[in-house]
This record gives sequence, C-alpha cells and structure tokens, in this order.
Amino acid sequence: MKSHYRITAILTVSTIFLSGTVANADDNSIKIDDLLTSAPGNSRVLTSTTSTPARGTISLPSEDAGQIELKHPDGTWLTVGLPQNADLSSPSDQLNRSAGAAIVTEPMQSSTSAQDSDAQSSLSARAIVAVPDANSDRSYNFDLNYPDGIVPQLEKDGSVKFILDPKLGNSRPEVEAEATFGEIKTPWAIDANGKKVPTKFTLKGNTLTQTITPTKDTTYPVILDPEAEWKGFYGRLTYSRAETRNMRDEGVVIAGLLTGSAGIAAMFGPGAPIVGAALAAGSAAAVGIIATTASNATADGRCLQVDVPPLVTPRIVNCRS
Repeated sequence: MKSHYRITAILTVSTIFLSGTVANADDNSIKIDDLLTSAPGNSRVLTSTTSTPARGTISLPSEDAGQIELKHPDGTWLTVGLPQNADLSSPSDQLNRSAGAAIVTEPMQSSTSAQDSDAQSSLSARAIVAVPDANSDRSYNFDLNYPDGIVPQLEKDGSVKFILDPKLGNSRPEVEAEATFGEIKTPWAIDANGKKVPTKFTLKGNTLTQTITPTKDTTYPVILDPEAEWKGFYGRLTYSRAETRNMRDEGVVIAGLLTGSAGIAAMFGPGAPIVGAALAAGSAAAVGIIATTASNATADGRCLQVDVPPLVTPRIVNCRS
C-alpha cells in the first residue's frame, strides 16, 4: 500500500487584543469581494478551474470535500485541506463579524511568465482567509498531503518549497541532482485599507505557521492568502568537469541518459517513473544537443547542466567544484 506524507499547516493570526480598528464600524458585514480587490495576485484569478492553460486538473472544495487538489499530469499532486474554523464562502458573500472568519478558494493563473515553459505546466490555487476582527479565531489549520519522498523546505524569501527528501541520497555524487515539485508562495497579509500587515511563515517539523502581527494602525478585516503552486517533477542535473567531458560522446549520452534512465532515476528517488517518461519523450531530439553543449562547455572550461524535463535545453554553467 502506498503511504503518503502529510503535514499540517497552521496559520496563526497573532494580535494584541483591541489592537487595530474595524472598518465601517456601523456596519455588521462587508462583501468579501470588496476585500479582494486590493489583494496581491488578484489579476491572476481564473474564471473557472477549467480555464487554466496548464495540463492537469485543479479541484476546489465543496461542502462535502473541504480541500484544494492540484493534480499534475506526471502523476504528482498536492492537496490543501481547509480549516474547520472558517466558513467556506464565495466572493459574493458577506463577511459577518458576528459569524467569525470566512475562507474563499480560487483557481489562479501561474505567476510564471507566459513565455516560460513552466507557465504551461504549473497549477495554482489560493485560499484566502478573511478575519473580521480581533475577537475572531487567530489560528487556521491546513492539512497538506502529497506523494512519498517529498518534504517541505522553508526558503530565505519566506516561501516553502516542496523538494525530494535529501535523505534519499544520490547514487552518483559526480552529478549533482536537484528536484522540486511546487511551493507555498511567500506569505502576505493586508488590512481593510490595503496596507501590508507584517507576516511570516515558520516551519517546525511538519507544522507550517503563518503569523501576522497587526499594528495599532491595522484596520480590520484582515485577509491572508496561502497560495499553492504545483509544477510537478522538475529535475536538474549539473555535471562535474570529468562527467561533462564524457557527455561529449553521443554514445555516452545515450547510455547515461536514455537507455540508462534507471541510473539517473536513482539520483531522484521517488521521481524515477517521471524521469523515465521524461527521458523517453525527449530522447530523439536531445542526444545531439546535449553532446554539442557538453563539447562547448568543455572548451570553455565550464560544465554541463540538463533539466529533466525537457532535456532539449541543456546549458553551460560554471563548475561547482
């Protein structure tokens, strides 16, 4: 039976009681859509889950299935469960201060440039939590689920990347193998006036926590947006000088990449089936291009780097050692 890794993400809205003010205090509710107009990334919201240009599927939650699912055609996936203490809503609904927090889920256009091939393979969706006032719950839990061997990693920019578990090891240390699958984008939060509210992610074990710290100038409601983007398996192989010299030979390319996919797959662990499919798809066009690039890299005293997929766009980079 296939097992899965699961993490629980906790969005914590930390605030001082009675800090900040409430917009339109005479009104008991505000239209959620009015809060979203100034939200970062609002111009990338798609009209439906089927309007994404990327292959794969985006599934949004209903009352009986409270999770977002991003399913890539390579077989990898990410699900994001919704918190139990925020009512599933639509942008046209009213945010009632007496009813507590609300959550809206929306499919998104990839933030990657349309000219980038990643834009055609990235699936994205967001879950906006609208916190009506300082008396509302301050913690919101999200269950994340994804295939075996993938782990979250907190980045310097505050985002969380999903990568292959480094503990899986690399059977060929002379070729550096990196692989990513997707991310939870850098967190943000804004108040009712569109002003930024300080926020950050922290990652401890399997718990992701987003904390915002409103100031005395913060005006409620506050909205915050975990946005998930899933690109599927994306691997990068960076060859040593010696290995780059070897890759000048088309026979070595064929043996090392195409017919030798098991050896390459060993560097990527659970990505093995995906690696094999990518190699088969790119094999015909890739051999000559990779060999030529390796020759040029050797002449320059530099090294070969190959992305999997698509294989057909190798590049020359500075050697790492």
